[in-house]
Amino acid sequence: MLDEARSRVAGQHPGLDITTELIVGDPVPTLLAEAARADMLVLGSRGYGTLTGYLIGSISMKVLRHAAGPVVMVGKPHSGTPQQAPEVVVGVEPGQTGDAVLEFAFSAAAERGAALRAVHAWSVPTALAWSPGSLYLVGGANELEQINREVLADILKPWRDKYPKVEVVEQFEIGSASEVLLSNSADAGLVVVGRRSHEAGLRRLGPVTHAVLHHATAPVAVVPHDCPPG
Repeated sequence: MLDEARSRVAGQHPGLDITTELIVGDPVPTLLAEAARADMLVLGSRGYGTLTGYLIGSISMKVLRHAAGPVVMVGKPHSGTPQQAPEVVVGVEPGQTGDAVLEFAFSAAAERGAALRAVHAWSVPTALAWSPGSLYLVGGANELEQINREVLADILKPWRDKYPKVEVVEQFEIGSASEVLLSNSADAGLVVVGRRSHEAGLRRLGPVTHAVLHHATAPVAVVPHDCPPG
């Protein structure tokens, strides 16, 4: 099986240096050990269904929750002719998205020669939505939107400076984060999301990452990052 995989990849990418290794051991700790010494670990899903989304097995889910580095989940390839250098899509969550997530996304876009779509979903705070007077005091929804746009621009600025050749598209929409991110990733070549660590030894997949993993049609990179204080 390994020889067949190597031959297939070598035929499609003749300039690529390929090695194979057969390891005896339990899948989860073995994959986690490999991920710890690699720049990236790539896993496959079990297919795609219009109702259930990607079927991610228990082994992959455990690896996704505990891997020390980025893990990319790849499902069923797109049908039809792929776009030229399809864009990289990253979810940006002001105050919570770690630098590792944006570093990975910008680096992936630069390597692919692709545009980077930075997606941020926002909503009017519940207290203001139920109190028109309070919304008037803060200048209305338009002012809240402008504030959020400025926050997003500030987050992206150092990465624009570091990767000046990467075209950045700022996607800013009202709605739930998972819905907005999924709606903007239908034609993406890669979707990048984060995985927070709230305290030492405790790792979990947030609801947005979980939804994207199960329903995005593009490969999904899950990048671990430290949760900011507070």
